[in-house]
Amino acid sequence: MLEIAAPPLPTFLAGGEAVYRIGQCHPNRRDIGVFDLLIVADGCLFLGEEGKEFRVKSGEFLILYPDCHHYPTAACQEETRFYWFHFMAAHRWRHVEKAHHEKSDRVTRRNLFSEQPFAIRLSKYGAIRNVETVERICEQLVRSLSDISFFGEWQRHVWFQQLLQELCTHAVTDTSSPAVTVAERAAEFLRKNYYRKISYRDIGKALRFHPNHIARCMRAVYDCTPMEYLQRVRLEQARLLLVSSDLSIEQIADRCGFSQLAYFSRVFKQSEGISPNEFRKQYGMRSQTKRMLQ
Repeated sequence: MLEIAAPPLPTFLAGGEAVYRIGQCHPNRRDIGVFDLLIVADGCLFLGEEGKEFRVKSGEFLILYPDCHHYPTAACQEETRFYWFHFMAAHRWRHVEKAHHEKSDRVTRRNLFSEQPFAIRLSKYGAIRNVETVERICEQLVRSLSDISFFGEWQRHVWFQQLLQELCTHAVTDTSSPAVTVAERAAEFLRKNYYRKISYRDIGKALRFHPNHIARCMRAVYDCTPMEYLQRVRLEQARLLLVSSDLSIEQIADRCGFSQLAYFSRVFKQSEGISPNEFRKQYGMRSQTKRMLQ
């Protein structure tokens, strides 16, 4: 599995659609310096990379690495149509044998004024689950290559990121354990309903699992209980409203699911080290604008 550190996102370089006749084969190349993503629409490509062989059939994809030797292991036995896309990673990348779900505190400690690092994970080789969607994106991406305008260049990068997202879905689906699935469903429920009064019983009813099982999964994946996760989400929303709205502190507390203003102020200060009002004065839009004009 390919793991790419982001941001920035992988950069699209070039691409196209190719058709190999019977007897033709992919080039033998070494250390090409870019990733080569191959998506087979019809037929089959026979390829090898550093001693490992792949038969990439219709509806499958393969990512060849920039620092490896790849070569044909056999000629095409039927007419083979495929899409190819070259891209590069701006920062670190690595090959991992098995994807793992990393515990993350991004919800707790999101910095409102700096980028948040994350990992893009793509299977090196596999079957495409959503073939029609992927082929449609490939067609649009290849078609856009003839548009040399600024918007056309921009659109190409948009299509390419959508393509990677579709392929990334394959990796996530293949490697998610039952515990990860339960934890992510619980997290999604909490993010969507953070402004409501929520109990363990509500979570169990929504997910159709016993609350104790959900709590065990959340601790294993996010290193916190559902209620701790809920409080993190509420505090994140509160931080966003404090810097981007004119709502009063009491209104923000209520909108973020805190029934008591005093409790909100206490847990906010425990999290941030300053009160909600001090946080607004330091990071709010009006404060930022005022400092810029001085």
